[in-house]
Amino acid sequence: MANQFIAHVEIPSTNLEASKEFYKKVFDWDLKDFGNGYLLYNSHKGITIGLRKVKKVNTGDSTIFHVSVTDIEDALDKVKTAGGKVFREKTVIPVFGWFALLIDNEGNIIGLYQSH
Repeated sequence: MANQFIAHVEIPSTNLEASKEFYKKVFDWDLKDFGNGYLLYNSHKGITIGLRKVKKVNTGDSTIFHVSVTDIEDALDKVKTAGGKVFREKTVIPVFGWFALLIDNEGNIIGLYQSH
């Protein structure tokens, strides 16, 4: 099992169109209709991202995944422009790099990771 990596991440959303726009602006993910209230982005690099329609998002009550970015400050600026919030500013991870946490337009907490 040591070679098992994450293949798919699913994000809850009460408004799929607004979330689709948010993630397009922040990460340039092109989420496509996948049927039954579901949108899907395929990175073609072994991971997919899904937006799942829900009645309510429970902020902070889920697993947090981190998206690799080249510049956390730039990503956080995009988050603010797209209607999200900064939950935790850029923070050092000794030896590895930095991380930050954002709150998307629905209240989901998503991590950002920038390596050295």
